[in-house]
Amino acid sequence: MIGMPPNDDELDLDGGEGSEPAPGPSAAGQEAEGRSFVYEDAEQWLHGYALPRYLRKQGPSGRAWAPNWYEYPEVYSVVTALWETWEQMRWDGPLQILVFYRDYFYPLMDRVTAQDGPFHEYDKVMHPELPGMFPVHQAPDGYFRSSV
Repeated sequence: MIGMPPNDDELDLDGGEGSEPAPGPSAAGQEAEGRSFVYEDAEQWLHGYALPRYLRKQGPSGRAWAPNWYEYPEVYSVVTALWETWEQMRWDGPLQILVFYRDYFYPLMDRVTAQDGPFHEYDKVMHPELPGMFPVHQAPDGYFRSSV
């Protein structure tokens, strides 16, 4: 598998109390407290942690997925957020991992892989291109309150 951290047998990937992650390269956005990340990036986390734990039937009566998931801006953002959230929550023990699954992982993965989700038009034969963005009009000047 791609992205499995070294010494996976000795590493508590579910964030047990007192677990020490394997030493490795630092990831961007690493916590200032010196807590190291288990996975270097969202792709490693998806391949090494998330997908092996999210096994679902695929196809018309199951879940939708595209191997080029990283080209879908929505999915890229969700997977990155899930990875960073998991990296933070694993330090707070098993209860927080359950909260991660309940509040973040399952709802977002179920939404991303839903038949009407981001991959709804993906078919490696008939629809190899990404779905188009919703049409949008520019709001009139001054319509939204500005942050500046």
